[in-house]
Amino acid sequence: LALSGRQQDAESMRSNASGIGARVSVRTGSQWSLLQTYRNHSGPGQSLQPLAVGLNGEQQADFVSIDWSDGVFQSEIGIASGQLQRITETQRQLSSCPVLFAWNGQEFAFVSDILGVGGMGFFVAPGEYATPRPRESFLLPEDSLRVKDGSYQLKIGEPMEENAYLDTARLAVYDLPPGWQMVLDERMGISGPEPSGEARFYQHEQMPVGAVNDRGEQVLDIVLIADGKAAPVGALDKRFIGRLQHEHILTLEFPQSLDRHEGLPLLVIDGWVEYPYSQTIFAAWQADAAYEAPTLEAFAAGKWHMLHEQFGYPAGMPRRMSVPLTGLPKGTTSLRLRTNMQVYWDRIAVAYTQDLPGYKKQLQPLLSARLGKTGFAKRINHEQFRPDYDYQDLSPFWDTRYMSGYYTRLGNVDELVSAQDDAVAIIGPGEEVHLEFESAGPVPEGWQRYFVLETNGWAKDMDLFTGDGETVGPLPSTGKPEPIRDQLHAKYNTRYQSGY
Repeated sequence: LALSGRQQDAESMRSNASGIGARVSVRTGSQWSLLQTYRNHSGPGQSLQPLAVGLNGEQQADFVSIDWSDGVFQSEIGIASGQLQRITETQRQLSSCPVLFAWNGQEFAFVSDILGVGGMGFFVAPGEYATPRPRESFLLPEDSLRVKDGSYQLKIGEPMEENAYLDTARLAVYDLPPGWQMVLDERMGISGPEPSGEARFYQHEQMPVGAVNDRGEQVLDIVLIADGKAAPVGALDKRFIGRLQHEHILTLEFPQSLDRHEGLPLLVIDGWVEYPYSQTIFAAWQADAAYEAPTLEAFAAGKWHMLHEQFGYPAGMPRRMSVPLTGLPKGTTSLRLRTNMQVYWDRIAVAYTQDLPGYKKQLQPLLSARLGKTGFAKRINHEQFRPDYDYQDLSPFWDTRYMSGYYTRLGNVDELVSAQDDAVAIIGPGEEVHLEFESAGPVPEGWQRYFVLETNGWAKDMDLFTGDGETVGPLPSTGKPEPIRDQLHAKYNTRYQSGY
């Protein structure tokens, strides 16, 4: 066996090119062979050679399991003997955030991911971890949710090697009068302003009439429509996931001054981000290669003004985010986005938000919530790292491991997800919570209906540098009364997983 972390087709590398540090298990019948690619101590006479594995005369190994140096677990089946077998690390998505599926009238279709803002144990610097925000509201795209058997049905699943800790899930229905639209004050907030998650209403928006990037490429046509095709980000820094070789600068020109219209201006963006892992941030920290979150600047009076430094970005897979243009200089006609993160800007506009007393909002009663082990939806990678999942193609197994600890028992979990009380449904790899909400009445003629999934919860992956990434606990908390939480946890979180 000759191992390598480099994948030639993708011209990318997760572990080192020589596979040093990988641990290998070879199974043939009832026999196991355990090997490592390099001894764990220095000394004379060492050289990098393929691993020789005796199979006691068998024609093939039943399977070879590899624990790569970056924590990826990979299995290869039916490896023939008598020849050199070269195995490269699978370049797969280990973790991200819980994934959302919704019944669209024909099938349960992938929507996006949620609770990326609630990531626990994410490495920032030695001894420092990012503070999770355990709430997120998600505006479902138009036509992504329809009634099925008298109810609205959604699924929150984990098709990756990570856990979700779901506290509450609520479905809000907004009905807006003719001519009005809405967006949420949502994003992955970094340095402010802090996202509120609240709805913002508007009738008018300005689209850019010019868009050019740092390489002089005209990209206006790309940023006018939300179609999953984003402005090109430039060359990737192949050393680190989610980082660019150079700063991506996108300059937007608008036909009129952005402060001429009635209402508070709001930058509305459709897009997505390629998240780095904790170990990637650690490696970048070692190399003194910082990740610079998007910064927003405004052009007025002949010069550029800082508006929001490292304000944030779309919190995961494709979604719509917004950021208020507070402090906008008078006479601003151009905006500039700049970042060295792998953030994809799809559609960009400036909306003018106003109070809307006549809108209707209702929370749909939760009819049922069921935890099930349904398998792993097939992941599809489109261009520009845009992810997709096919719920119709489920695999019962995947190269994933469990964090060790107690998970929620399978079955009804209404009590766990119906109230914000820190009592969480703990969802592991290949599992999901199926949610059903009471359907709403008909939409008034000419009005527009929007659906918002309001969630409270957290997520955690098994990255090598994620805090407590090997265990289910310690469980997250926002400080709610412990007796209620502990009673519900004792009742529901009784399913022990040893880690494999």
